[in-house]
Amino acid sequence: MRDIEQFLNLLVTLEENSKDDLYEDQPLNISNTETLLSSVLQNAKRQIFVARDNQRIEGYISLAGNHNELTAHRATVSLGVLQTDQQNSIGRNLLNAAIHWAEENRIHRLELSIRDDFAEEIELYKALGFKKEGERVDALFIDGKYRNEIYLYRLIN
Repeated sequence: MRDIEQFLNLLVTLEENSKDDLYEDQPLNISNTETLLSSVLQNAKRQIFVARDNQRIEGYISLAGNHNELTAHRATVSLGVLQTDQQNSIGRNLLNAAIHWAEENRIHRLELSIRDDFAEEIELYKALGFKKEGERVDALFIDGKYRNEIYLYRLIN
């Protein structure tokens, strides 16, 4: 239960810091977090890795695939890391773990979308082999402004 509470605290902090309503469909609470983690454990096409330091969860990466024959070869990546001096190396380590998991689980394509103003994060993805696939103009409305959404992908050999 302590791990679920720590993971929930991480999600709440990340949402507050991003100014996005990332989880508007499902309120962030213990029950929903427990349901999310249980669904990951029961699905071979999903995975979550967490980064810990001094018993505190500082980041996570989730991979969400599916069993549909047409799209079973791909997984959507979601990365969240607390703002710390080590956030770049934490993000890099989590991404490397995700890439390794994809290789081991016959995932051919990793994909994600990210706000266009997250330049540092975009550079991290590109440094690990992700490429820009496209851009949705004015796809997000944040703090009274429209923001573009960038689509990135990486093919796994």
